[in-house]
Amino acid sequence: MNPAASHLIRRVLGWSATFTLLGAALVALLAPRLLLLSGRVAIEGATALGSGMLAGGAVAAIVRGVRLSRYRFLLRALAVGSRAVEAHELYELGHEPRRAIVGWLVPSCVGAAVATIPFAPRTLDPNTSVTLCLLGLTIATAASLPLFVVLRTTFARALMLAPVEVMREVEEDAERLGHIEGRVTRRMVLAVTLPVLCLAVGASLVVVGHLRRADERSREESARMLARSVLEPGPGVELWGGMADAVLQARALGFYAYSQAESEDYRVTRGRAGRITLTMPLDHGSARVEFASSTAAVVSPLGLLVALIAVAVAALLGFVIGRALSEDLTNATRDVRELGTEAVMEGGRRVVSSARFHVVAQLGSAIARLAGRFRVFAHAQERSIEARNAATRARGLFFASVSHDLKSPLNAILGFTELVRRAQFITLGQAESLAVIERRGRELLALIETILDAARVEAGQLTLVLDAIEARVVIEQAVAKGRDLMDGREVQVVVEIAPGLPLIRVDRVRLSRAIATFVAYAMREATTPALRIAAGLETPTHVRIEIEVPSERFRESDLSGLLKPPDAPGAAEHRGLALALRLGRSIVELHGGTVTPARRAGVGVFSLLLPAGT
Repeated sequence: MNPAASHLIRRVLGWSATFTLLGAALVALLAPRLLLLSGRVAIEGATALGSGMLAGGAVAAIVRGVRLSRYRFLLRALAVGSRAVEAHELYELGHEPRRAIVGWLVPSCVGAAVATIPFAPRTLDPNTSVTLCLLGLTIATAASLPLFVVLRTTFARALMLAPVEVMREVEEDAERLGHIEGRVTRRMVLAVTLPVLCLAVGASLVVVGHLRRADERSREESARMLARSVLEPGPGVELWGGMADAVLQARALGFYAYSQAESEDYRVTRGRAGRITLTMPLDHGSARVEFASSTAAVVSPLGLLVALIAVAVAALLGFVIGRALSEDLTNATRDVRELGTEAVMEGGRRVVSSARFHVVAQLGSAIARLAGRFRVFAHAQERSIEARNAATRARGLFFASVSHDLKSPLNAILGFTELVRRAQFITLGQAESLAVIERRGRELLALIETILDAARVEAGQLTLVLDAIEARVVIEQAVAKGRDLMDGREVQVVVEIAPGLPLIRVDRVRLSRAIATFVAYAMREATTPALRIAAGLETPTHVRIEIEVPSERFRESDLSGLLKPPDAPGAAEHRGLALALRLGRSIVELHGGTVTPARRAGVGVFSLLLPAGT
């Protein structure tokens, strides 16, 4: 079994699991460093983001395994090289890479978003949660590109095992439904735009992360200065003069400052939703300031505008490249389809169109070389056909000439043999010898007539004289002629004619001679003392004649081989009788009938279907 198909499901799930683990590890390691997170915020944020991606990847693997399991019979057929493959199943399998990548990316992104926004750790403020979520989505989207390449390669190796004719049917159906047109352009636009989008969004998030970190440090320093300058009593007439106004102004800026009598050590703690509490010792007691870690937006308008411009330029560039590649591939496909046509065979058309891509240009060069070989092969084939036709004509002329030259003396021999047999003075032994001479002479005469008719058939010069006649008359004449072709064996022939059988419109002489060859073969191969010939009405317009071959040695394939024997018959094969069988089939077909060999109830059967007379 081919592992490309038998292990497809296992490999797809394995690659998906590998990219899930790598993606989770990547976001867990890079997110805190890129966004300059530290402490519990970095640990809890990375843990939440990685856990969300792992959970989404696990869900995607379960769904993908269930979906791919429905292709197990198709994959088994491809693995063992079976031709029992349906085109619509291959078409659906060809779309699985796209479904697989969407089925991996969507759950991973949903898992990352759920873990960092609705169920975000307490230490993360909303802006940091959104930034982490967007960075995780960006990294997961970027990871989906190489995963798509790997999965598409895996599926392509399995599809390459499909039969060529079935894949051709899949391609024709897709082209007829319009699924191929514009696909290259769309994929090129996506291939160029998606990395640029990920890079633009990622760069914007990194920049915002640095701005937020700088803003956080600035706000922490502002909180310390506020505690020292406002909450520390200073010299003057009133120790706490102006303190209330300063606290109100600080609160308007997002800093909530108050003093307490207890003295505490300096520390900075993070609370829920990213709130920071700064505790600072004073000369008299201590001061506490609460404020938001940062007020910087997740995405700045300028950064968003730059990202949109970059994506638009990338989409335009991808569209231009995609259109150019699509045109090159269309020209190459047309050149491939025109291989073997008359225009290419005559060399009157330039097969290779000017390609703008090196790979397509190489394909065009290969097509040109193949077209040249096709032309050489076609010319050689034409010469071979002409030579074969000339040889056939020469052979027909030779057979006709020799047969005519042999038929005249043979008729004289048979005539004088009959005259001598009528004499009164011959002995019993001489009579037996004359009988052998006559029997062999008639067999030779039948063979000569067969050769003549075969030559006429090959030359297309055999003319039938059609007449409406009873099937019984034709069969009786065929049995009599069949005995002439026998080797002296006595076999009883049982003829069964259905009542009310209509006349058949045939050439009496040639059809009886054709049926005689099948009767002679049945007599020659019979292992029982009798054989059966039956005639009945098949349809209102056709009569069926069945000639049994009572022999256990021959199968249906053997009987079919007699009608289309190899070029070199075996030593045990009666070459003259084999030629007569082929001629008999040709005569029946010239009448508009058919000859079908079969095997029923332990005996072989030649079934002749002939048109009924009008």
